[in-house]
Amino acid sequence: MPGLTNIDLTCVDDRTFGLGTFQSNNQKVVSNRNGIFMTYIKTRNEPYTAQMWRLLRSTDGGNRFSTVYEATDATNPPVLETDEADNLYLARPDFVDGHAYLYRFQAADGYARPLISKIEGGSAGKYCMMYDRDRAQLYYFAHNGTFHVVGLDGTVRSAQKLLVAGQAAVQQYPLLSLDLDGTLHAAWTTVKHGVYLYWDIHYMRSRDGGKTWEKMDGAPLTPPVVADHGGPADQIILEDEFEFHTWLSSFMVKNGKLHFIYRCAGPDKGTGQHYVRYDLGTGRRDLDIWPVFRGQEISLCNLDGFFASRASEPGSPLYCILAQEGRIACLASDDNGETWYDYTISEKPLSPYAIGGCREVTAAGQVIGSFCGPNPDAKGDAAPVYFMKFQAGLTR
Repeated sequence: MPGLTNIDLTCVDDRTFGLGTFQSNNQKVVSNRNGIFMTYIKTRNEPYTAQMWRLLRSTDGGNRFSTVYEATDATNPPVLETDEADNLYLARPDFVDGHAYLYRFQAADGYARPLISKIEGGSAGKYCMMYDRDRAQLYYFAHNGTFHVVGLDGTVRSAQKLLVAGQAAVQQYPLLSLDLDGTLHAAWTTVKHGVYLYWDIHYMRSRDGGKTWEKMDGAPLTPPVVADHGGPADQIILEDEFEFHTWLSSFMVKNGKLHFIYRCAGPDKGTGQHYVRYDLGTGRRDLDIWPVFRGQEISLCNLDGFFASRASEPGSPLYCILAQEGRIACLASDDNGETWYDYTISEKPLSPYAIGGCREVTAAGQVIGSFCGPNPDAKGDAAPVYFMKFQAGLTR
């Protein structure tokens, strides 16, 4: 197989329901000095009001996992963050009471007893979170348009209605990225009203920890911002792509550039993968690789996936992990997205679904993530959940 290294896989559960890792818009795997942690959904009921979710931990580099915490709630797979003191921050919504909940697992007590606090009005099926070390706070962004700033003690510092539905579409999948200078970047996919059609993709940013927002060129935005193309936020898709599914898998800010990976599919346009780059200095789209995003032999084309890098090293490689014909695959760039080369691909097809991972390369120098496999026996709603890892930093 092409590439520089192998992808190591660990099946953490061989029978879970088919949306056990859900989607790539939030971070469900993190690493700190006390191990690797990941979340997933084990079982569900039909109305999604009783889903058993788990927090897992591995202390041997991801070869074996044990359950740290387990509960049954009306929720989706929780999002994870960790801080420099190795504490864990886990957030999940509750579809019954309409709120979200922050769980703080303390490293000092071995992650035994979480401290739980409420994020009022934060419940939504799609959500993401970002840890801001310099401001000592968390950002929680949900697809009901709400944006919360939460202190590390669980206190909600601010809440605002950030997005509202447009005439054509409403917000769906939210994503966040944080720059080294403290600028918070937000992007999202919308879905058309009354139709299963992912309509468009938009972007905006905040330089002051979510207090005020602006476009890429610095023009101010006043929340609530209309979420679709009728609003003032930056539009990432092309003008001829509105009638096609356009789905933002991941985006990341790195070394003065914004990197987006999104799929576009429709009966007339065909199916292709966009890798798009914007220059933060000019606000201009300076690179668009379409319809084939490839290295030498690997071509990435998938709904789900993620970017990973080392935030503290602007010149370090950028990794894009998606899939090629049912295999987990990765392209890498040493020049901030200008050119890409084959990095790794899994040995056998696994029909991966909901490929997601850690934005930051681990201290051990690895890219880590998780995904659901296919239904193993075609008898009901059962599928395996995998942890994956591969070595970063290898030279071509």
